[in-house]
Amino acid sequence: MSFVPTRRVVQWGTGAVGLRSLQFVLASNDLELVGVKCFTEAKEGKDAGHLASRPSTNILATADTDALLALDADCVLFMPRDTFLDPTLPGSPSRPWVDELVAILESGKNVVSPLQSAMHWRHLSAGAALRDRLEAACQRGGASLFFTGLDPGFVSDCLAITLSSAAGEITQIRTTEVINYATYAAPSVLESMGFGLKVEQLSSAANDSLVPSWGCALWLVSDALGVELDDIVLATDAYPSPVDFTSPGGLHVAVGAVGALQWSLTGMVGGQARIVSHHVSRMGDDMAPDWPRIGEKGGYRVEIDGTPPLRAELPLGLAGGTGTCLDDAIVMTAARCVNAINAVVEAPPGYHLLNAMRTIGGRHSLAR
Repeated sequence: MSFVPTRRVVQWGTGAVGLRSLQFVLASNDLELVGVKCFTEAKEGKDAGHLASRPSTNILATADTDALLALDADCVLFMPRDTFLDPTLPGSPSRPWVDELVAILESGKNVVSPLQSAMHWRHLSAGAALRDRLEAACQRGGASLFFTGLDPGFVSDCLAITLSSAAGEITQIRTTEVINYATYAAPSVLESMGFGLKVEQLSSAANDSLVPSWGCALWLVSDALGVELDDIVLATDAYPSPVDFTSPGGLHVAVGAVGALQWSLTGMVGGQARIVSHHVSRMGDDMAPDWPRIGEKGGYRVEIDGTPPLRAELPLGLAGGTGTCLDDAIVMTAARCVNAINAVVEAPPGYHLLNAMRTIGGRHSLAR
């Protein structure tokens, strides 16, 4: 039995996360797919069901933005491919999605998106201007906007914040992601993170992509704790590949180039390292064999030093899932967005950060 009206949904983008969210929308009794945005000629005109390996829907994917903006829809799942760069910098490859998003909001459609950089705004070069522009678009269209995902979007912020509420005293909060990106089929995104580059190129590439993409989590946690960050400090460590190879996802890594990347962002408060987001990222399980692991295939950890000390661990790639940590993470990112639809539709117009949103449960996930 449904407790809310059926929500009419547009799936904007059909990449790895977009196809998973499309599957979830089609499977839900409370959601009705009304449109699909695609970005390649190969997908244009294809039935949404065909793209999602589901029965025919008679909804055809289109690259026609105006046609999609004219649709009567409650929510857009906005999932264009991004390059993990700061969208507020002039000439940034990530800048175009901002214009596209503003048009959607001004058309009166609520939006949920897993784009990482806009989960907060204070870590971006011109974050306040982006915040103001998105808020203005929301008010003009009477629409609400929320960015969420897995890491960031859930583990490194939402879960860490929730766990922190059970600690009477906190000296440091740490989150860790351990994941194998070998099958990730977006070489340009992996290169922007630093994979496949010469080791001496890593520092510049990492600063350009990792802070804009993951710095949001530190600000979301600090907001929940009621403190201001003095600074975000990036530290990186590279593992030079001992072999020349091309990953299953299509990234070429030469001998000596970055085959694994260990990095952390540390939020400083009053000169103390208080909030740490740590990542161990590999282009194959054989890369950096001595670096930390979680479970057999990777996963996530939240640790709180304090009274009492707390630790939560989420190994992925477990039996019954997709079989890999990366694919499980993609599923979880999509699910988080789809399950946020109802909360976002019911929220007042505006650009909403995590701490302003009500608790989101598996609204569209319970098996019927």
